[in-house]
Amino acid sequence: MNQSLDEAIELHPSLKFFLKAMQRCNGFGLYFLRCNTLDLRDELLPVIKGALAKPIVELDIDPKNDIYVDAQVSQLMETAPDNAVVFIYGLEKLFYLKERPLMEELNWRRGHYGRVEHPIVFWLPEFLITEILTYAPDFADWYSGVYEFSLSAPEKSNLTLKTWDSVNENIIGSLSLEEKQRWIINLKNLLEELADDNSQSRRDLLNRLGQLYASLGNYDKALSCYQQNLELCRLLKDKENEGATLNNISLIYKARGDSDTALCYLQDSLKICQQIDNKEGEGATLNNISNIYDVQGDYDTALRFLQDSLKITQQAGNKAGEGATLNNISQIYKARGDYDTALQLLEGSLKIYQQIGDTAGLCTTLFNIGHIHLKNEDPEQAEATWREAYQLAKTIGLAQVLNALKNLAKQLGGEDLTFWESEDRRYL
Repeated sequence: MNQSLDEAIELHPSLKFFLKAMQRCNGFGLYFLRCNTLDLRDELLPVIKGALAKPIVELDIDPKNDIYVDAQVSQLMETAPDNAVVFIYGLEKLFYLKERPLMEELNWRRGHYGRVEHPIVFWLPEFLITEILTYAPDFADWYSGVYEFSLSAPEKSNLTLKTWDSVNENIIGSLSLEEKQRWIINLKNLLEELADDNSQSRRDLLNRLGQLYASLGNYDKALSCYQQNLELCRLLKDKENEGATLNNISLIYKARGDSDTALCYLQDSLKICQQIDNKEGEGATLNNISNIYDVQGDYDTALRFLQDSLKITQQAGNKAGEGATLNNISQIYKARGDYDTALQLLEGSLKIYQQIGDTAGLCTTLFNIGHIHLKNEDPEQAEATWREAYQLAKTIGLAQVLNALKNLAKQLGGEDLTFWESEDRRYL
């Protein structure tokens, strides 16, 4: 339902001051509108367009367009009326592009915006406003005002459910790099709206955001999300998710090479899972504990934990857990020199991951299969398998496998991941 101007101002008092600023501004002015969701923007735009007695020129950022944003604005304004206002949407789409450092671009190109000689309004999520104020201070010095638009409580609740349902349709390991970056932006925006909310929804969003960061190798941000999540779980007396979060935190410490701290978190997680009879969580935790002993070279203890985990995951019908456990068991047999058994286990894991569409699991399994081929003195098949793993890992931005392949490339005479690109072209 379309809002009237009075209704919109009642919900968003800063709208009144923004409209006055636009009416008074003649020539260049830089303005930031804090708006964390597309739904809210779509709700407000018709009201603003109807109330503002000036033409509006709109630029929706396309991340595939490598022309500077200020240059795109200049092109649009060549034929615009003298009193036009520029609205820019989607600047956050450029934030995660490694080949295009956005903060540096804004600082460096700030003078070009001033030459536009029109009011320029950026619609931005809160996190990006904070980033600009902190890391693009020269550009930010020019802004004339920040106007905040927030969702109502019912809107926040509805958006939370809508967003969470959408995220749950995907396995994070199967999302492409671009999809992960988009979901990080979406979840951060929503968490800003739920900043004062200690609900289950906020807990779930923190957990999923942590998983996204961890999958990209951003362990500091992942750990921050998990620690906030852990506090909420304890506040809500949610033992099941407390156990899962302790497990996730352990994976961060393991990735950093701190096995002792990881094991402490896993033991706490296992205790909780057993107390509440959470079989799926118990199976996952046993699996992760085995990894610690595997790294320490205690293969007998590692195998014992894995066999217990496999039994539980199979009884629970947890296919992803079963695939991961078979993968881990294979590494015990590989370490013992039983390559045939290891390969059989990996092929079983590969089949499961193909059935459930878990791309991350496929990457890890293919990487391990390549090592078995190498042990069996078949280097050509090993490299072919690693190239397949690389193509999948590159698509989803799987940091753990990409880092492993980068190190492997150096061992094989390459310098970095471009080795797998050249090898891939050679065999096509």
